[in-house]
Amino acid sequence: MAQGASRGEGTRRWQERGLAVLMRFVACPIDRAATFNVRKDPRAVQEVLSSAQARFVLVHSKRVLGSWHGGRAGLSWWTRQEVLGLAPRAEEEPIYLGPLRNASGALAGCQAFAVDVGALLSEADALAAGPGAEAGPLRWCSGRDLMISDASDDDVAIAGMALAMTGWHVTAKFDGRTGQPTVPVEGGAKRQVQGGSGKLYPRTDPVAIGLIMSADGRRILLGRGHKHPVGMYTCIAGFVDQCESVEEALRREALEEAGVRLGHVELMNSQPWPIGRAGSCELMLGCRAVALDEDIKVNPTELLHARWFTKAEVRKMLVGQHPHGFAVPPPFAIAHHLIRDWAHPPSAWWAWLWACCLGGCGRDSEHPRPACANACTR
Repeated sequence: MAQGASRGEGTRRWQERGLAVLMRFVACPIDRAATFNVRKDPRAVQEVLSSAQARFVLVHSKRVLGSWHGGRAGLSWWTRQEVLGLAPRAEEEPIYLGPLRNASGALAGCQAFAVDVGALLSEADALAAGPGAEAGPLRWCSGRDLMISDASDDDVAIAGMALAMTGWHVTAKFDGRTGQPTVPVEGGAKRQVQGGSGKLYPRTDPVAIGLIMSADGRRILLGRGHKHPVGMYTCIAGFVDQCESVEEALRREALEEAGVRLGHVELMNSQPWPIGRAGSCELMLGCRAVALDEDIKVNPTELLHARWFTKAEVRKMLVGQHPHGFAVPPPFAIAHHLIRDWAHPPSAWWAWLWACCLGGCGRDSEHPRPACANACTR
């Protein structure tokens, strides 16, 4: 995998391989619940850090160190001794991620840490001092690089967590209210104002993303952004404002970007997205919604183009066979799954469940569920 591979290249690779994968960055194998009591006790954190089971993921300039073993991408895991030999100060601010669930082989019983070595050494120094040739060639990878590679879902999820946490620590070195410096506490789960009691917590930005259906459920609205690969159409999405519900955010975004008013909105799924804008960690909140009208008025500052697609068109787009070269995002993104599950309902049970959601009485009296249950599951 070439470094800096584009989203278009990633799309083609998945289509060529014919892979049907789950969303990336979900189901992280880190046992977060097991870290709670450890984090509260500085001595317990130090014991885990000093144990033979401690393993480190290295981060540098928003990139994680990966290895290519047997031609397959993966994370490069370092022991404490290897990290200290590379950069003695690296142990000053390690971030405790937690124990790995169901790990086997060399990672059995592993306690995972992330360490940002960006201020301690160059990328080349780390590559030259790798754990050994048996681990495979080393390479610094962005989260997107790993996402579109053949790395395991576990490795991609751990890399995402490491990048999100180290990225937040870089931006939270000072308290925004007092301007005072902060220090990591509780194994890096938080930062505390130096000499004070104020605490800072890792940031996650919520994003509403929605599959918007026509009133009869037979078509969906997809748009093309300014930075999308040629021919790529995806779901309408946007950040959730303060004191705004996910449903309200999607209605606002659809009106702002495409001039389409939405009725009922149903929350369906979610996906962490640690490769968001400016390196922030986002949480994609996947919805289904029904349009109240179908006249599109594209806001050119938001979208290049938007249009309605039939189910037959979408099915061709999913396999890269649309006559005009139109495509949807690859399966590592939640948009792909929202689109695919509409075009190919996963099971009769799922179709029945969604039909019930559409046909029943909604909790939102202003935007009740429409009676288009049969059409949307065909």
